[in-house]
Amino acid sequence: MSSGDDFSQQPTSLLSDVEDDGADDTPRQGGLGLGLLILRLALGATMGAHGLQHLFGLFGGPGIGGFARVLETFGYHKQTTLLSWITGITELAGGVLVIVGLFTPLAAAGLLGVMANAVYAKFHGGFFEGGQGQGFEFELLLGASALSLLFTGSGPISLERNTPWRKRPLPLGLVSLLLAAAAAVVVIVLTR
Repeated sequence: MSSGDDFSQQPTSLLSDVEDDGADDTPRQGGLGLGLLILRLALGATMGAHGLQHLFGLFGGPGIGGFARVLETFGYHKQTTLLSWITGITELAGGVLVIVGLFTPLAAAGLLGVMANAVYAKFHGGFFEGGQGQGFEFELLLGASALSLLFTGSGPISLERNTPWRKRPLPLGLVSLLLAAAAAVVVIVLTR
């Protein structure tokens, strides 16, 4: 090795030629808006479809009467028809609002409340779905997706513009989380 070979000055990675002067250290989040849109579309379409199943019997769903009977098998014994309507409307309206990105923290709170009840109802069946559909893994994933949207908001690809929660999503996210928790507890206490 000659004295002219200075390996400390040679590029060590693909990003070695990218200069970082430290002047602009704001995070680069170019894919954040697209990622939140994908999350909103997946959660909203899934929950909206469940709402259509529960309300109108579409996509092979049980409809209001059938869903009320399903709720009874999960331990809900009081006001199951009313609970079926509330659940179906929350799933459908919350799904649509999440998809278009309007009132996202509140819509996500409604979906989170529904999923918290579903996890509670299916908790005795174990984590994995299995052949009987008693596990709560799917409901937990949907609830976690809704919880994520509580704190991130809808993102830049949405109908929300110039709203306080779009600029500062954490305060409304915390309030929405409290609303979701309160709604879940009220449903469990009043209908089981």
